[in-house]
Amino acid sequence: MNRVAVYALMSLLCLPGLGQPTSRHATPEPLPTGPIAVIDTSQGRITCRLFSKEAPEITANFVGLATGSKDWKDQATGQTMHGVPFYDATAIMGASDSIVAGDRLGNLKGVAGDPLPMEKTGLTFDRGGRLAMAGVDGKVSSSMFSVTAHANMELASRAGEVVFGQCDDASQQVAHDISHQLLATDNHPSRAVAIRHIAIVQPGQPLPHMAPDVDPLNVVPQPVPVPVNPIPAPEPTGPTALINTTEGRFTCRLFEETPKATGTFTGLATGTMAWHDPKTKALMHGHFYEGLHFNRVLPDFMIQNQDYPHEDPLKEDAGTGIKYSIEPIDGLLFDRPGRLAMANAGPDTNDSEFFITEVPVSRLNAHYTIFGQCDDASVALAQKIANLPRDKNNRPLKPVTITKVSIVRKTGPAGAASAPRQ
Repeated sequence: MNRVAVYALMSLLCLPGLGQPTSRHATPEPLPTGPIAVIDTSQGRITCRLFSKEAPEITANFVGLATGSKDWKDQATGQTMHGVPFYDATAIMGASDSIVAGDRLGNLKGVAGDPLPMEKTGLTFDRGGRLAMAGVDGKVSSSMFSVTAHANMELASRAGEVVFGQCDDASQQVAHDISHQLLATDNHPSRAVAIRHIAIVQPGQPLPHMAPDVDPLNVVPQPVPVPVNPIPAPEPTGPTALINTTEGRFTCRLFEETPKATGTFTGLATGTMAWHDPKTKALMHGHFYEGLHFNRVLPDFMIQNQDYPHEDPLKEDAGTGIKYSIEPIDGLLFDRPGRLAMANAGPDTNDSEFFITEVPVSRLNAHYTIFGQCDDASVALAQKIANLPRDKNNRPLKPVTITKVSIVRKTGPAGAASAPRQ
């Protein structure tokens, strides 16, 4: 498993799931009063004021690693490093609306030491520019941290994530630009984006000059090449789904090799499959997707249909009563944009929710059923929707609604397309 996949499994990357619980009330926000972390990267400067009162141990650990005043173990050699800054010349990874750093080897093997104690700071991800220690297996990483470019309350429900700093607006833009650049290559850049140096500046002191760049060949870990798919990817030969929305139409050819996902989608779309209302539990019939929204959108990643009829958006989705397992197909990977796939919260929890990718996302391989491929115009539409203004729960401020889904059967023997199934 490469380091991109591992970061994904850490849930730093907001994988497609069955819904994220949110809070109705904003958490009171104290002002950060600690020193400023000046994070110079090969793509610009990020400056963040630290919450040293709210997260004293985590802040002290970060400062110690950044300045070299805290010893850390070089996992490559087993040697204890003294007086050496941990973060210098380390690679940055792109995540959904954020960047992640602090692993010198990849595969979670190059962290500084044992997990840190959890600190309840009262701070959350209700705004962009959060500097946070990453959660790994529900624990606070000793060295991995993220900088968010957008409010993202999905991170608030992930164990081990601790906000300990607030970055300024210019820094949010830098994080956004780096994330966009790296995710456009599926986190396989030809040249690493790296931390040059992290300076810790006490209140009232001037900021230092930009740190000198580092030799790309000395960055750890080095970028890995784009993996080559050893098995030729099948092309879809099933019916075509025309998904009309208030922002435009998606045209996606479906795979016959995924009968559960394709059958569920087409059955719900055409009204031939019944489902249970999540609120009333009544057995329902009709065109399931009409009137529902794309209410989870993440730039450089995907858009997801996540509404159920009458479902309270502030509650965990209850589901339609339809459950089936993933259907892995040899060679069918998230190696191109426009993949139409079923969301889930585990391999046996596929339901009605689907998502459309706007870039290659290899971290999703083997975890989700791809049941369709959308055309180039649909990819452009997914990118447009993913970049619409959205709230802290990643919902577009102006709802994007599915108005109609038609299933067009395969071309008949005479070469004429069959009529759409309504």
